[in-house]
Amino acid sequence: MLRMTKRLSAILSLLVLLGAQVPLRAYTLQYRDSSGIVTRRWLTHPVIIAFSASLVSPPANIKSGSDVVGAVRRAMQHWAGVADIEFLETSSSLQTISPQNGGDRINLITVSDQNSTLFRSTDNPGRTRTFYDSGGAIVEADIALNPNVPFSSDGTPGTYDLESTFTHEVGHLLGLEHSAILGATMQPRQAMNGLYNLPATTQRTLSEDDIAGARTLYGSRAGTGSIFGKLISNSLGGQSHPIFGGHVFAEDVLTGRVVAGNVTLSSGSYRIDSLAPGRYRIIGQSIDGPIEADEIATVNGSYAGLFDTAPPFRTQIAVRSTSQVIPIAAGAGRSLGFYVSSNPTPSLKPRLIGMNGELSTVALPLSAGKTFTVYVAGEGIDEIPVGGIIATSPFITVSSDSLAAEDFDTPYPVVSFQITLAADTPPGDYSLVLQSSEGEMAYLVGALTIE
Repeated sequence: MLRMTKRLSAILSLLVLLGAQVPLRAYTLQYRDSSGIVTRRWLTHPVIIAFSASLVSPPANIKSGSDVVGAVRRAMQHWAGVADIEFLETSSSLQTISPQNGGDRINLITVSDQNSTLFRSTDNPGRTRTFYDSGGAIVEADIALNPNVPFSSDGTPGTYDLESTFTHEVGHLLGLEHSAILGATMQPRQAMNGLYNLPATTQRTLSEDDIAGARTLYGSRAGTGSIFGKLISNSLGGQSHPIFGGHVFAEDVLTGRVVAGNVTLSSGSYRIDSLAPGRYRIIGQSIDGPIEADEIATVNGSYAGLFDTAPPFRTQIAVRSTSQVIPIAAGAGRSLGFYVSSNPTPSLKPRLIGMNGELSTVALPLSAGKTFTVYVAGEGIDEIPVGGIIATSPFITVSSDSLAAEDFDTPYPVVSFQITLAADTPPGDYSLVLQSSEGEMAYLVGALTIE
């Protein structure tokens, strides 16, 4: 956590990563290899989860009186409630998760301080270690919480929320990787309670992106549609090149909600399943802050070598015929490949978002029917003209005449502006869209989350 000076002496919170040792995609799925064909998922039903005795007698880093067992049960129920996933609870005297070089076929959830060596100090609140058979099916997954950082279940400032951490890690246990949508439970960062002077509990609630991923792996796709294709750069020496690590996401035209996203493989391929019938905008964007490409997955598996979107490209809305609106029908798959420009490379890069005098890399938890002052920091932010920040949702209004420069101690320029949410704004994740005076566009994808 870095300190910054503002006129209000606020704190700049560059937040801790949620760790995972599994090679996955966002709503990103695990794949056996770079072909993107065989997903890594559980074939057994139900999945038997062993509760370590440490959940009942937790170490001192967990606030006394916290409901650890209840937090785990609720986390599992969040996922079981949206797809054909069933957990069977058992108990175990084990305290430590299986070593990396071999599992014991016990799916352990533990908070024991004996797992301290798994974590580099306070680098991440949780970790999931997953094991597979030769066909790529998951055969074991263990979850450990970091005994070097504080947790609670009651929103105590300066602690991580137990249920939020467990919900994220159970997503990894099921086969999901980090998401590039800021409001998703599976995004790679977790706030501490007290950020924005609020409890950090929004990641207890699964986003539409998280739900689409779970249903793609374990749920019926009946009544939903798919969109798939390739993201191609057409600006490198006059030749076409596939985009590796580009974020392709779907935005509901009617409400402006971000529904689901996917990260392209080395072939440039993406696929988004479990889309409800409707009309969507499909947007492609480099992953370069607030979430970085190397946070989506480890260096193994289908995303081996993904450290940056390659080649980087400027944000592009897909166009089919003469319209940016892509209809999706139930039971239908729609092919949509599109070209993006890598010359010039992106210069507008929002890195941080905030409110209440603080900046961070997690979504802003907002309430319908209210007005908020929002901060955005990043390269090129000072080139945004009046009227250059909008929300694509008809329920969210950005006051263009409220745009002002702010004095934060960051390596990037910072601006503030006011947004107003209609009283009937539907729950979900919404984006802010920035446009420079030269016309370059960048999305803060799912940066506003409304429950």
